[in-house]
Amino acid sequence: MIVVFLLEEDSMRETLKILLPKLLPDEITFQLLSYEGKQDLEKAIIRQLRQWQIPQTHFVIMRDQNSDDCVKLKQRLKKLCEQAGKPNALIRIVCHELESWF
Repeated sequence: MIVVFLLEEDSMRETLKILLPKLLPDEITFQLLSYEGKQDLEKAIIRQLRQWQIPQTHFVIMRDQNSDDCVKLKQRLKKLCEQAGKPNALIRIVCHELESWF
């Protein structure tokens, strides 16, 4: 199984590069795709999910909350995933910003 993470920025990619090998079982591989901010990520979601043709791939979309309403933001991202034909993509909103995790 492959898990593809679509990430808002390089700092998320760098963090997950360290954490995921410690958290995921060996039979799960992952790919980290980072974008140039939230607008770039949101523009890429439909295109990236539609183009991906590898079976047994699961998608996780991670975006900072910033000052957005968390529920509305998640609904907007969910609609983009549905438009791309991947309604089961997992969407995670990072509280305010990634740095808040630490």
